[in-house]
Amino acid sequence: MISKILVAIDGSESALNATNCAIKLAKQINATLEIVYVIRYSIGNIAAGIMPFEIEESEKEKATKLINKIKSNNPEIKITDFETIGLPMSKIVKMTKDWDAELLIIGHHTHTFFEKLFVSSV
Repeated sequence: MISKILVAIDGSESALNATNCAIKLAKQINATLEIVYVIRYSIGNIAAGIMPFEIEESEKEKATKLINKIKSNNPEIKITDFETIGLPMSKIVKMTKDWDAELLIIGHHTHTFFEKLFVSSV
């Protein structure tokens, strides 16, 4: 039986839909839900005065707000969270192994033009 579900989110609509499905499943099978939000390394745009740490800090604030909203909307389920900085694919795989997740749920993600300029792709 599945007791640990890891959901990788990025704030996209697809990731939020995947999160809602994961929450429903976790409620049905009484599983623990872990949410991971990987803050991508950023090269920024130093020539334009946009420093990499500013983009990463902004992403971290976005992640924290989103995860707190998910938790407050679902107080009946145990949700833990983890934010990390790095390459999303490798960090998600590492979290799956480190947390011993039995199921990984992730939504499709697309980047806008400006996101493609400043951050790496999954």
